Amino acid sequence: MKNSLAFLLVFTFFTLGCGNGRDNSPKPASNQTLRGERTDTLLICSFNIQFLGHFKKKDNEALAGILKDYHIVVIQELVAPPADGTYPNGESFSADEESAAFFEAMKNRGFKYLLSDEDTGTGDEIHTSGTSTEWWVTFFKPNAVTPANDLPSGFLAQDRSNNDDYERVPYAFAFRSSNGKLDFVLISVHLMPGETNANKARRKHELATIFAWIDAHDETEKDFIVLGDMNIEDQTELAQATPNGYLSLNDECRKTNTLMTPNAGRPYDHVMYNTTYTRNEIDTRFDVHVVDLIDAMRSSWTSNEPYPGDPYDHERFRQYYSDHHPILFKMVIPKRDDD
Repeated sequence: MKNSLAFLLVFTFFTLGCGNGRDNSPKPASNQTLRGERTDTLLICSFNIQFLGHFKKKDNEALAGILKDYHIVVIQELVAPPADGTYPNGESFSADEESAAFFEAMKNRGFKYLLSDEDTGTGDEIHTSGTSTEWWVTFFKPNAVTPANDLPSGFLAQDRSNNDDYERVPYAFAFRSSNGKLDFVLISVHLMPGETNANKARRKHELATIFAWIDAHDETEKDFIVLGDMNIEDQTELAQATPNGYLSLNDECRKTNTLMTPNAGRPYDHVMYNTTYTRNEIDTRFDVHVVDLIDAMRSSWTSNEPYPGDPYDHERFRQYYSDHHPILFKMVIPKRDDD
């Protein structure tokens, strides 16, 4: 990670885009990168899988296959529930076949999961099992972490539809390492999309409200990490929207969407952490890795039809896989918990 001075220099010279003199394109993460550096870390993935539970062509086995080595996987855009259940208002809902298939693929690779008790969306109507709303889910390896039910968790607001502060009310997932030496809260987000000034102002407000919630809930726990699809357009917006005292691991603004047309790349996905409280728990040398989804899925393609990544066919690729690349970061398990 760059220090604060370096960040300001980058911001000054590259306010028109996300370039910083580095190759910011996504790259596959090798097994050596993921597993060969140190053993006292947790490898965490954030992944917007577009309309998971809607597209019937979704290659759930291939997607679960590239996620199998991670300890925690935080998913955005799950649009339907994987099992039968009951909403908080007492109404029942039914399992979605496409959603259940992905959950089964993850279960077969050793994952358990935490799921929100209902969906959330920008309109007045929720409980739709359609693409206008989404559920929050995080998968985890039970030999690495367990849910920390004593820490703040759940939706950040009571009204999950047409909320004044959020397009989709974020959800907090609390975990503790299996040895009990690290606990933390992951807040999964999917902020307002769009390029207009009004869209950017809305995202800034959403982030400010999230961090105000953290300030109100950090009496006993200090390690809160905000991650997911923030729809940040460029480095200028990132600098303006990031609250004081926080930093994004994707401060270089690597593109995280799969579109390959000229000037289409955007640094939508981020991992924000408090530089005072969580600086020792984040592996800043590992930084953030953007996994090239197009490259990663190529070897799993078995159809006689052309692979939608060669050449890239956006409409087909997002139905089989997604329109975002997964992003990875590491948390360091200390010798003792410091909060």
